[in-house]
Amino acid sequence: MNDLLSNFFVTGPFIPHGHCYLWQPSLVWLHLLSDALIAFAYYSIPLTLFYFVRQRRDLPFSWIFLLFATFIVSCGTTHILDIWTLWYPTYWVSGAVKAVTAIVSLLTAFVLVPLVVCQFSVDG
Repeated sequence: MNDLLSNFFVTGPFIPHGHCYLWQPSLVWLHLLSDALIAFAYYSIPLTLFYFVRQRRDLPFSWIFLLFATFIVSCGTTHILDIWTLWYPTYWVSGAVKAVTAIVSLLTAFVLVPLVVCQFSVDG
């Protein structure tokens, strides 16, 4: 288990993404600022959702907003790691966060579709 964790954070033979961009400052800054702004938006949206759910105690299915918030935070975290991997090629960490994001994304989709379909069939 200890080897797994130590290998998880090792950069190994990998190179940072900055090498792929040939360390061109304008290209590195473009990716850095774009990912940072996306992450900022992704982290601010769940705060708004949490506030909304707390203010509206009568809200049906409030849990789906919290699931959306989890999905959105995990998406934002992938962008933070995209910034990190510009300089540090910890691609196992990045891949693991993307895997968690994929699981949360699929869970959100699988839960949302029946919820919406059932809601429209009851209302319609």
